[in-house]
Amino acid sequence: MNADDGHQRNIIIKLKEKQFPEVFDFKNKKIDISFLSDTEYIKKAVGDVSYSNILALPTGLLNSSVLKNLKIDADCEKVNRAVAEAFSSAYSDKKIAAVIGVSKAEVDPFGEMCFAELMSVYDRQVEILDRFADFYILDKIKSMIDLRAALLSCKKTNKPVLVNVVADLFENTENCAASSLGGLVTAQDMGACGFGFCCDNDENPSEIAAELLKYAKIPLVADLTGKTFEDGKLPCGIYTVICKSGEPPRFVTDKSEDNREVEHKDDFFIFTHYGNVFFLEADTTEISPPIQCQPNMEEIIYDSCKSEYDILQVEINNIDDAVDFARDSHMANLPVMFLSEDVNALDMALMLYQGIALIDSSTLIPENELEELCKKYGAVVY
Repeated sequence: MNADDGHQRNIIIKLKEKQFPEVFDFKNKKIDISFLSDTEYIKKAVGDVSYSNILALPTGLLNSSVLKNLKIDADCEKVNRAVAEAFSSAYSDKKIAAVIGVSKAEVDPFGEMCFAELMSVYDRQVEILDRFADFYILDKIKSMIDLRAALLSCKKTNKPVLVNVVADLFENTENCAASSLGGLVTAQDMGACGFGFCCDNDENPSEIAAELLKYAKIPLVADLTGKTFEDGKLPCGIYTVICKSGEPPRFVTDKSEDNREVEHKDDFFIFTHYGNVFFLEADTTEISPPIQCQPNMEEIIYDSCKSEYDILQVEINNIDDAVDFARDSHMANLPVMFLSEDVNALDMALMLYQGIALIDSSTLIPENELEELCKKYGAVVY
């Protein structure tokens, strides 16, 4: 990093499990936390971290779902606590970011685990790490389901949460995937403090950064543990990076670019659902008649979305309605508006909806309760 950059750069050093092969022997399905009692072992494996005051823990693969998937017989609580205690003690002068990773779980309707069970997986890990964490990083997230479940769990601590996704196409039609733009919109509307992206494949990080900056309402973060930017230049508007330990990241920024204002696009509403991103203008949206929920409603949803309407309105009268719609909601290729007079049923519908939804403003649910739901799930009363 150049000393004469126009702005101070915040650097987060992300520690990875593979830096500690004696502790995390995933190939042989073993975790040995005894090595973590040796501070010298830790510092030798970590390397130089003097250029940053933030360490991100190697806990991204340590939730119970991943341990089970990898067939590792280890106590999730014991392992996470040992890692957090060891690193926070060895680096007491630095802020600690607890890293929450993907679940590797198949969630209903694509698998056997329900969304509430997935949230419990994240709740457990977050609760263990909370004592040591200054903030949380949801790292290398690929699915909207993991993003929302982990973010809802972390928000319970009232600590800042940074969401870091694997960059993907902006138009992503895969049911479970979270595109870069869809992830940004969902994360910021649900209350994340920052949004990052890393490029593992053929994506151009400079192009992705330029597009996201048009819609970002929260700080953007560049994960330089994958591809770096063209010519080593960090795009204007990005002042936080994630990097590996060992050597400080090297990048330059044109001061004239730093002082240039990014053109933001805010003349429409943006909603998300799984991998879909919807742009709606307030004056030109047509809302469908409300559809009634019932078991096995794939055809009802599919037929309703073939209409000329811009928004699919769904009537939610009770918890069963919320569950029935969620089970088949992947069939919807329109943004969804929930119509409900039952706050608990509406809460369930919003929790299970994998994206950012609308709420019909004609509801008789008290305004303060609606505000709480909007704050929690990023929903918009329309």
